[in-house]
Amino acid sequence: MSMHDDAAAEPTSRRWPMSRTNTVLVGVCAAGALVCFVLGQTVAAVALLVGAIGGGLGAVFARRGSSGDLERVNALEYADERDRVAATKGLAAVGVVALVLGTVQLVVHAVVDTDPVSRWTAIAFYFALVISWLVANWYFVRRG
Repeated sequence: MSMHDDAAAEPTSRRWPMSRTNTVLVGVCAAGALVCFVLGQTVAAVALLVGAIGGGLGAVFARRGSSGDLERVNALEYADERDRVAATKGLAAVGVVALVLGTVQLVVHAVVDTDPVSRWTAIAFYFALVISWLVANWYFVRRG
């Protein structure tokens, strides 16, 4: 499969500059930034806007013919199976870090008296990570 899997059926002259995945991610970040600006949450809005701009630019530049493996993998614009394998390993490492940080966050909420919404969000986040880890392991071990 090519790095432009989702655009393969479209004529080359009308190809979108990034994958569908990146289009959704950039759109969600941009929409989230707009909502945060409207709600007066400037720091969150700027963070999401930086994510939208950085992600969009990274995805567009990763589709250049001269882009390297690291650029393509970081931008979720895989050119071949080797890029997909590298991305899988990288995302697995991110998952381990997320599990550790989710655990630390839950401990902090247990030690520090925080508001119930933050505490329940931390609990839900922690269990979502643990359950998705168990399900993913079950699926991939059975799949071989």
